Amino acid sequence: MFLGNANIFASWRGNQNISFSIIDIRARCLISNIKVIKRIRIYLFYFYKSKFYGKKTLEHISQRKYYLDWLRVIAFYILIFYHVGMIFVPWDFHIKNDITLEWFETWMAFLSQWRLPLLFLISGMVIFYSMGKRTSKGIIAERSKRLLIPLIFGMLVIVPPQIYFERISDGVQFTNYWEFWKTVFDFVPFPKGGSLSWHHLWYVLYIFVYSIIALPLFLYLQSEKANSLKNKVNVIFTKHPNSIYSFFLPLLIFYYILAPIFPTTHALLDDWYNHSISFSFFILGFCISAFSGLWEAIVEKRNQSLIIAAIPGLILILFVWGPTFYIMDEDTLLFGIIYGLLKWIFIVSWLFTILGYSKFLLNKPSKVLTYANESVYPLYILHQTIMIIFGYYIIQLEWNIFSKFTSILLITFGGSFLFYELFIKRYNLMRLLFGMKPIKN
Repeated sequence: MFLGNANIFASWRGNQNISFSIIDIRARCLISNIKVIKRIRIYLFYFYKSKFYGKKTLEHISQRKYYLDWLRVIAFYILIFYHVGMIFVPWDFHIKNDITLEWFETWMAFLSQWRLPLLFLISGMVIFYSMGKRTSKGIIAERSKRLLIPLIFGMLVIVPPQIYFERISDGVQFTNYWEFWKTVFDFVPFPKGGSLSWHHLWYVLYIFVYSIIALPLFLYLQSEKANSLKNKVNVIFTKHPNSIYSFFLPLLIFYYILAPIFPTTHALLDDWYNHSISFSFFILGFCISAFSGLWEAIVEKRNQSLIIAAIPGLILILFVWGPTFYIMDEDTLLFGIIYGLLKWIFIVSWLFTILGYSKFLLNKPSKVLTYANESVYPLYILHQTIMIIFGYYIIQLEWNIFSKFTSILLITFGGSFLFYELFIKRYNLMRLLFGMKPIKN
C-alpha cells in the first residue's frame, strides 16, 4: 500500500526520492533485524546450554576438568611451601628458627594475599561438578564423609603432635608424648589450657560449614529453575566481560569494615572478616562453574587481568611487602584506604589471571596429575605435623637458614608422600580417615 501511494507523485524525482527513502528504511530495518537476530542467537545459545545444564548431560559438566585438578594440586603445594616459610619469618607460628630473614617476608607476603582465596575459589568450582545428581541428603553425607571424618581424626591424632612440640619448645615438660596425648581427651580447647585444636585443618571445617550453608543456593543453581537466571547472567558477561572486575568491590568493603574489628582467628565463631572473604570466594568459585558466560569472560580477559594485577602487585612489593622503599606511615587511615584498594584489585585480577591461563596451559591429563590429585588431600592433612616434628630438631642445628629451609621442605614433602604410600593409599580404613574414596574391588 505504501508503494501504491508513492505513485500519486507526478515527478520522477519525487518517486526517486521516495524509492531512496524506502531503501533507507529497508536498510535500517535490515540492520535492526541483524541486531535482533544476534541477540536471539545469544539467548538461544544459553537457553539450550541451560537445558543441558538441567539434565546434567552438558559436555563441560561430564568432561574431566584437568586444569581444576592441576590448580587444586598446585594450590595445596603452595600452601605447604608457605607453611615451611612460616618458621623463618617473625610472624606468629608454632615453632620458630632463632634467626628470621626480612627478605623472606616479601615472597611470603605475596603468597599470603591469594593462596587461601585460590583454595576457596577452587573448592567452590569443584563442588559444582562433584554434586552430580545427588540429593541434599546425599551431598551432606558425601561432605561429612570427605570432611568431617578427616577433621575429627585429625584433631585427635594428627594435630596433637604439633601442640606437643610447640609446648616443649616453650619450655613445658612432659614425661613422654603419651602423657601429653591423654590431655587431648580432656576436650579443653587449645590454647586455653587444653590440647584439642584443629590447627591447619580449620580450612576443612570451614569448607564443610560453607557447603551446608550454601547448599540451597547450589541446588537451585543446578536445577532447571535457574535456567532463566543463567541465561540473563551469561548474556551480561558475554556483552560486558569487564564486569568480572566488579567482584573486588564487596571484598574491598569487607576489608574496610570488618578487618579492623575482626582479626583472623580461624576459630570459626569470631572469624567474621575471614568468613566474609573465604565464603565469598567459595560462592564465586561455584558461580564460575555454574555460569558459563562468567567463565568465558575470565578466560577472554586473562591477558588484561595479568596487566591489571601487575600494577598494584609491583607497587605493593616495592613499597609495602618488601624491605625496599618507605613512602608513608602504615598506621594512618589514608594508608589503610590505599592499601585495601591496591590489595583487592591485585588479588581479584591475579586470581582471574591464574584461572584464565590454566584453561590453556593446564588442561592436560597425565599420570603425575592422577597420582598428585589423589594424594594431595592426605598430604595436606599430614604435612604440618611432619614439618613441625622434624623442623623442631632441624632449627636447633648450626646450619644456615637456606639449608634448614630446604631440608624441612624436602622432609615435609618426602615424609608425607612416604606415609601416604605405606599407610594410607592401599587401606580403605585409612583412606576413609584421610577423606579419600575407597578402593573398589
